Amino acid sequence: MAARAENAPLLGDGGHINVFESASTDDKTLPDEIRVGFIKKTYGLLCYMLVITFGIATPFIFNTRADVTAFMVAHPWIPIVTGVTFLGLYLLNFCVMISMFCTSELQQGYLRMFKTFPQNIVFMTVVATCFGVLMGFICLQYTAQSVLLVFALCALIVAGLTVYAVRTNADFTGMGAYIFVAVLALMFTGLISSFFVSDTKGYRTFDRIMGGIGSMIFGFIIVYDTQLIFGNSKFTGGERQMQFTIDMYAFAAYHLYLDFINFIIYMLRFLGERR
Repeated sequence: MAARAENAPLLGDGGHINVFESASTDDKTLPDEIRVGFIKKTYGLLCYMLVITFGIATPFIFNTRADVTAFMVAHPWIPIVTGVTFLGLYLLNFCVMISMFCTSELQQGYLRMFKTFPQNIVFMTVVATCFGVLMGFICLQYTAQSVLLVFALCALIVAGLTVYAVRTNADFTGMGAYIFVAVLALMFTGLISSFFVSDTKGYRTFDRIMGGIGSMIFGFIIVYDTQLIFGNSKFTGGERQMQFTIDMYAFAAYHLYLDFINFIIYMLRFLGERR
């Protein structure tokens, strides 16, 4: 897969910045046990998706391009199905983002899907599987040692960001509009650069710069989404302006998953050693 496919945030992970207002509440009277149960379900689903994605991506990391190419030639339906599914997800995400500017049946149906079992699990399983193939192709562009190093570093950083988001007195849950603008700027900068940066050396330099900027933006989004998930639970160090409603655990897990995937990809672009 072409390296330039990494230029834009995957699925434009800023769409939930506007939609979360329909999935948030200012009800701070709920018992702590209910919020804790919501947090457990959210991170349980997140782990489920990450296990699927990296279970599929792992063979790509430790095999050569020739091995992967031979496997894909023998199973041509895999890239075809993955590509068609991603196209459908991008179209869905684009339509949902457009519908954010007005209350629509599409927006309500989108949120309803995340609240309904087993539709939410099926959707998240399909997404995690497709991202497993995509992550595999992306990791194939880097040496196995650098991929493992970046994965380990990302795990440490994400753990630190999560602890900070939960324990800090600072409230970032009201900064959704700023994050949305930052993600759009990152996306369009990456797309525009594809037309102006042509030489390999210049692209590698620009790629690292974009990787560093993207890592910082998605690191902040991880803090933002984590605060929305933990809300005003007993674990938090300060008051939160907004929080996810307890029936939106699948929605919260899905977007935190996108945050993690985008963060890892941008860290690979920033620190990864290409093959």
